[in-house]
Amino acid sequence: MLKRKLTAPAQFQSLDTNSPFLKAHTHDGKVYILSSWKVDSGTQTVTGQGELLNANREILKTGELTIPIDSVAIFETNTQHIPPEVQARGIVLFTAAALAGGIAIYCASHPKACFGSCPTFYVSDGNQPTLQAEGFSASVTPSLEASDIDALYRARPTDSRFEIQMKNEALETHVVRHVDLLAVKRKSGGRVFQTADGTFWEVDTIVEPSAAAASEGDCLPLLCAVDGQERFSEADSEYLAARETLNLEFKNVPVGDAGLVIAARQSLMSTFLFYQGLAYMGRYAGQWIAALERGDPNLEKAVTGIGQTLGGIELLLQDDTGKWVSIAEVKETGPLATDVHLVKLPPIKHPRVNIRLRLTKGHWRLDAVKFVKLGEQLDPVRLAPVAVNQDGVSADEAHQLLTDRKTALTTLPGDVYTLVYQLPKDFANYELFLESRGYYLEWMREEWLVDENPALAAMMLFNPERALRVLAPEFKKIEVDMEKKFWRSRYEKPQ
Repeated sequence: MLKRKLTAPAQFQSLDTNSPFLKAHTHDGKVYILSSWKVDSGTQTVTGQGELLNANREILKTGELTIPIDSVAIFETNTQHIPPEVQARGIVLFTAAALAGGIAIYCASHPKACFGSCPTFYVSDGNQPTLQAEGFSASVTPSLEASDIDALYRARPTDSRFEIQMKNEALETHVVRHVDLLAVKRKSGGRVFQTADGTFWEVDTIVEPSAAAASEGDCLPLLCAVDGQERFSEADSEYLAARETLNLEFKNVPVGDAGLVIAARQSLMSTFLFYQGLAYMGRYAGQWIAALERGDPNLEKAVTGIGQTLGGIELLLQDDTGKWVSIAEVKETGPLATDVHLVKLPPIKHPRVNIRLRLTKGHWRLDAVKFVKLGEQLDPVRLAPVAVNQDGVSADEAHQLLTDRKTALTTLPGDVYTLVYQLPKDFANYELFLESRGYYLEWMREEWLVDENPALAAMMLFNPERALRVLAPEFKKIEVDMEKKFWRSRYEKPQ
């Protein structure tokens, strides 16, 4: 684990005078560059000495300047000591100077394999807390704030009092709007799964594949259970979006309404690409993010380009004529926790079904694929946390922030909160899902700045296919060991 001493921003009313830099990108394209600044809580403004630049970066004013906080798209600084009024905005990008001399040796030695990707949620499997969900992994800026629903497939509550640990284990700022449980009552022996459109379906028949084959040959033993034993491949050495296929056969399946359950998570390919993109942005990352916050339509489309090119897990069903028909595509950002997805199939007419999965090589880690018979559509019961604890002490303010839809809880590296829920008395009869909403900002690393290259940053945004060819050799250099290094670099506060 990475360890670093961290002080809560709420304990400071002014900036660390050794690191006074503050850059504020406003919604109208201007930029303030300030030093010796301070926050006025009453007027909700920031005042300091510096320069005001227009959108063309021409100096408009110098001297003492005052900025209304609500006019700012994003703040950028090189210090962690941010006043609470600014931190409450949840749009502070920590730049490399904040980490200079302080980042742990391991993460500094492997900057593209350093742990990251949004809040992590630990839930008991009946024996111990296990990582079962990660929140809103694709929400990497305020404008991309979104809700994320994850099945707590291995949760085994032993009491109606149910606890979830929410952790910030990375060099990131997490802004968490809410974390609710969705409890869906199920029949004895049955399960409940969710489709991409947000509907929940009861399932009482689950059939494992009778055969599964990929380029390496038989992979059936890896795909029969959600157990962490994953089937994955290495990326193509020339083009990171090169595809592969898996063929699965299911025998003795029930006819009628059916679905396919796919349990999977992304590999670290997307993490590498995200970090590389930030590295190419370098000192100009704040400008790119501010442009996105201002609603630049070209940039809004471009930020999804790499992900769309890599694609998800395409599901194809073989029809009566032997033709493969595309049914759906499963995709969810995140390399940490296994996501469990349900895809509805056309009505099944025969007891033997052939399924093909088409996906990008080296981009997905498959845990299980199962055929299910669909029962009734069900409605969940929403449960907000009844209490929040931190370090064994009641955290009333955090609880209020997470239960008021107009506010959000901001967490920094090493923060851990225990969220407490009250389940129904017959808690064992409920399938549990976790709905989290928010966004996060990745902290820049000093080591990334050596890669600063605006032209390559633009290539990743506006020509993703070219970028995935150019970056293939770089990813292949670290691919084999990246998973091990990534998990070893989780961040925790010193005891």
